[in-house]
Amino acid sequence: MPLLRSRCPHCLTRTLTEVPFQDQHVFQCTTCQGLWFEDGELNDLISGFDPDIQEHCHVSHLGKRLGTGQRQCRHCDIAMEHHHLLADYEVEIDRCSGCDGVWIDHAEVDQVLHSPRIIEAMKSLNKGINWRSWLFQFLTQMPVEYNVASHRTPWVTYTMIVLCSLVFVLGLVSPGTEQWLLNTYAVQTDTVGTPSMLLQLLSYQFLHGGWLHLIGNMYFLWIIGDNIEDVLGHWRFLALYLLAGAVAALAELTWFHLLGGERLLLVGASGSIAALFGLYLTWFRYSSLTFMILVFQKKLAPHWYFLIWCGLNLFGMFSGQGGVAFMAHLAGFAFGLLLGRKLKALIERDNPLVRLLNAPEARLRR
Repeated sequence: MPLLRSRCPHCLTRTLTEVPFQDQHVFQCTTCQGLWFEDGELNDLISGFDPDIQEHCHVSHLGKRLGTGQRQCRHCDIAMEHHHLLADYEVEIDRCSGCDGVWIDHAEVDQVLHSPRIIEAMKSLNKGINWRSWLFQFLTQMPVEYNVASHRTPWVTYTMIVLCSLVFVLGLVSPGTEQWLLNTYAVQTDTVGTPSMLLQLLSYQFLHGGWLHLIGNMYFLWIIGDNIEDVLGHWRFLALYLLAGAVAALAELTWFHLLGGERLLLVGASGSIAALFGLYLTWFRYSSLTFMILVFQKKLAPHWYFLIWCGLNLFGMFSGQGGVAFMAHLAGFAFGLLLGRKLKALIERDNPLVRLLNAPEARLRR
């Protein structure tokens, strides 16, 4: 039976005492708060912490050996080996080669407990580009996303895609039906200040001006909406999506008025989805989106991808290109960035894997 107090591998003082931790008893230093795990205890702790993990072996997942450290094993009285926790996650832990005991600093505990989730996430994030992703983007000019799969079914995202598609098909029934939908539900300068405008600020988001407009918007909603809905929850995601669309429309109307335009007819979910871009950039910095120049495909971090997207929108707006609501795009994106920063602490508190993957210890291959 170990002594009640023994030597801390970090402090080298007899400040290691047995304490309850996650339904187990482990040794913790009363000074530095680091934790000592006997052989097998860490695996049991990780398996018990995550209900989806039946069995875990931390040794088989250890990353690069960094050499012999300064810390001394509390049993063997030898210098412990320094390792990265995982191959692609560079948190450093100490392991005794004699008794397989493990020392973890207090700041590393959360990362170690979530290590099985991190392992699976890094596999998804660090997948390489292949011929299928290249061919898809070459033919469609749409990016391929690399992110962690959502844990809950994104019902709101799917519903929005179905509703927008159904409304578009309904408009194909006859030219008269399409014109009625536009006159009734599109945002337009003729209804500014009237009660019907309140409905139009929401309904215009379900109308689209053509197949390419619809497919482009729905594709981006499909690839990024699931992750955002996953961390926000269904109802908050719906409310934010519709609110962002209304903000984008008001920004476009204001810009159109400042330019002295006569009549504006605004349709599409682009402003709402641009706000999702801002949220995605803020919360999922570890994800990747592919970008293609001619035949060269490259995984980009979200900030680079959306920087290019913003540049294209600014160029289109100031070069006088018509038929695209550039201000709605940029205003929606700015709204998403602001809201994303405001909610970031809440999102990372409720979704610890998001916080851990955004940490500098994650080694992302792009």
